Amino acid sequence: MRHIFTLLFFIGLSLSLSAEAFRGFLLTKDDYQLTGYFNVLSYSPTGSLITFTNDFGDIYSIHPMLVKGFGFSKDGDSFRFVSRFHQGQWFFLREEVSGRALSLYRLPDGSDQYVDDSMLRLFNQQPATYYFLYGQRQIMPIPRVGFKRTLRDFFADVAPQLSAVIGKKGYRYRDLTTIVMEYNEIRGSRRRRL
Repeated sequence: MRHIFTLLFFIGLSLSLSAEAFRGFLLTKDDYQLTGYFNVLSYSPTGSLITFTNDFGDIYSIHPMLVKGFGFSKDGDSFRFVSRFHQGQWFFLREEVSGRALSLYRLPDGSDQYVDDSMLRLFNQQPATYYFLYGQRQIMPIPRVGFKRTLRDFFADVAPQLSAVIGKKGYRYRDLTTIVMEYNEIRGSRRRRL
């Protein structure tokens, strides 16, 4: 019996040491920043969850519905996530490009070491990887299949020159960050200054 407890103790210790924690903050709905350590982002049937340890050592499982977002730094890079509701589920979306007219967000996946996406594979309908945030906090998914039609329709009225080149070299799905930055430049140059 003593050997079993010793084995379980060492397994638990190795698991807790292998999970890397990142120093960061949690932004509450009333704009307070709570500092602590971000441990892991995981998925559930209702969307995504994070495990957050505050400065007092209390561990919390945070649902996106409860906060505005969170952020942390890793190897000198800053990562910002916002909570958004889409098609009956709440997700934490990672900010890829922030702009005045249009912002690009990405759904975190298993390619990041701080994400456990094993539950995401069990979803009947897979959520889109990329999302546009525009206007008054409106969100639009950018699916990989049919993205040309989606973007051409989105840009048709405001940026017809950009709409015409969607799908060509340099304006494909993998170039979404470049497309969003170019759109923000076009929209920024049209602003009238007094």
